[in-house]
Amino acid sequence: MMATALSDTRLPTILLIDDEQDLLSAWALLLELEGFHVVTAIEARAGVELAHRLHPALVITDLMMPEMDGIEVCLAIKADPSLDDVPVILWSASPDIPANIRCECTLHKPVARETLLASVETLLHTAFDARQRGVPMHR
Repeated sequence: MMATALSDTRLPTILLIDDEQDLLSAWALLLELEGFHVVTAIEARAGVELAHRLHPALVITDLMMPEMDGIEVCLAIKADPSLDDVPVILWSASPDIPANIRCECTLHKPVARETLLASVETLLHTAFDARQRGVPMHR
């Protein structure tokens, strides 16, 4: 398991799960520079374990990964009542992302920086507002 994080946990925590190390590092750096606390996992199972332990504000996961794919990551996160309100972005280089996945957003790689940041901001605000009202954030 590989995990990295900034030390200031007052920032919103984003869990980034992707089996491509270069992509993982680049997006983690971008999100950190935008003011987020980023935790990364290069293996899906390790990412799900981190989600259970850390309760991040948002999860971004790749679709196509060995052993456990992004759909299984979404299902594992949404099956946990303590995590089911955590928004999930599922991204993939595949043009065929299934439509019936329990996630709040799907993005096709390569993702423009502005597109990812807009999605992150929107989902974090929506999740915060839903928690304030006590409303679950399901699609």
